[in-house]
Amino acid sequence: MSGTQDLIVIGAGSGGFAAAIRAAQMGGAVTVIEQAQYGGNCMNKACIPTKVLMTSARSMAAIRKAGRYGIQAGEQPQVEMEALHERKDVILEGLRMGTEQLLADRGVRLVEGRARLIAPDSVEVNGERFSARCLILATGSVPAQYPIEGIDRPGVIGTEEAVELRAIPRRLAVLGSQHWDLELAQCFHLMGSEVTLIESGKRLLPEADREISQRLGKMLYDAGITIKRGVEVEAIRQADDGALAITLAGGKGEIAVDRVLASRRLPNSTGLGLREQGLEITHGAVLVDEHMRTNIPSIYAIGDVARPATGNTESMWSHQANAEGIIAAENVMGKPTRMDYGPVPRCLYTWPEIAWVGLTEEQAEAQGFEVSVGKVPTAINPFAMILDQTAGLVKVIASKKYGKILGAHIMAPGAVELINAVSIAMLSEATAGELMRLVPAHPAIGEALVDAAMDVERRSLHLPEW
Repeated sequence: MSGTQDLIVIGAGSGGFAAAIRAAQMGGAVTVIEQAQYGGNCMNKACIPTKVLMTSARSMAAIRKAGRYGIQAGEQPQVEMEALHERKDVILEGLRMGTEQLLADRGVRLVEGRARLIAPDSVEVNGERFSARCLILATGSVPAQYPIEGIDRPGVIGTEEAVELRAIPRRLAVLGSQHWDLELAQCFHLMGSEVTLIESGKRLLPEADREISQRLGKMLYDAGITIKRGVEVEAIRQADDGALAITLAGGKGEIAVDRVLASRRLPNSTGLGLREQGLEITHGAVLVDEHMRTNIPSIYAIGDVARPATGNTESMWSHQANAEGIIAAENVMGKPTRMDYGPVPRCLYTWPEIAWVGLTEEQAEAQGFEVSVGKVPTAINPFAMILDQTAGLVKVIASKKYGKILGAHIMAPGAVELINAVSIAMLSEATAGELMRLVPAHPAIGEALVDAAMDVERRSLHLPEW
């Protein structure tokens, strides 16, 4: 049995890495236990590889539009999948090595294997017991199947298999409209797949602003992606020609495809001995408070495996796990800190990008706020015109009483970076009036953000008079 330390972190993904580094920075003796790969699912099988693929897909789309920029690009671009995956693998290997080295440089002990809790302060790995004052569960999420007949057939894949495909499917169906579904749907479409997007609800990306969601749907539809909303998949069967036939519920027909992307994820909480230790778990997720502490004082949980009592946390975001890891570590090391989900941005790396932070208009009104909304279409933004990406919108939501920024929603080139500016403003408790005093560079999409803030008070310089 090893000596007792300050902290054991189970999982070396985004959250676990942040927790271990922060605790070590504060003088803690830390052990990290990782079953698979350093960097977790985000780095190895989701966020990073999907963005590598999406970057190539965007480049292909830009080449196809080269004529609009006055460039004769020649023949139709082709994807060299082996070269694309070679680039992806080099990036991932460098990130993994960097993650492991950073942990080692901080004096963090690294243990490979699957941990199981055997006491509130102890875990067992490969037959060896490790103990610490506190434990942080950072085990992330795991793939899960939809309850659909035939979902286990060959050719039905998740994101982990999708990012490893060596051939672009001629026909691809995507079930659902989580952010990873939409990114991969557009990615494979830009690379040449005929894509059908099937969403059981009435809206794509239902957690986003309604107007942004509508614009996203129109953009994908106009690009040639078939979208079926309000439709349930009843079964998936093997067709006579070897293709997959998707049977839609309610007699709404069949769709023939070569691959089905059905990506569903659940908290990775089974087989860890959590219930045996008395941890409160709901729908597979460990319940935590604003300090990321569970009902057992020595045990914390972060990231996809955790379910905070406050905050809009239904989706799984690695940057949120990173922030939660820092909060948990500081509490472990004696610095009381609380997690604030309000300024945590959400993002899609579609083309153009989509990002938002804070409340939607509907959410703000449901919480009793009297709101003022400013919005500017990117169609009137000079830089969006230059980039030939004018289908988006910038929207700022503020309270009428004090002008407090309650949320912002952006569909525009560079939206993922631009939303960070709004997050800073919200952290600083800035008002819409203060945001409109920002002097943005010209030309830039940031001008639309300032213009939307000005429109909160109907002071936009570029919109027609109301």
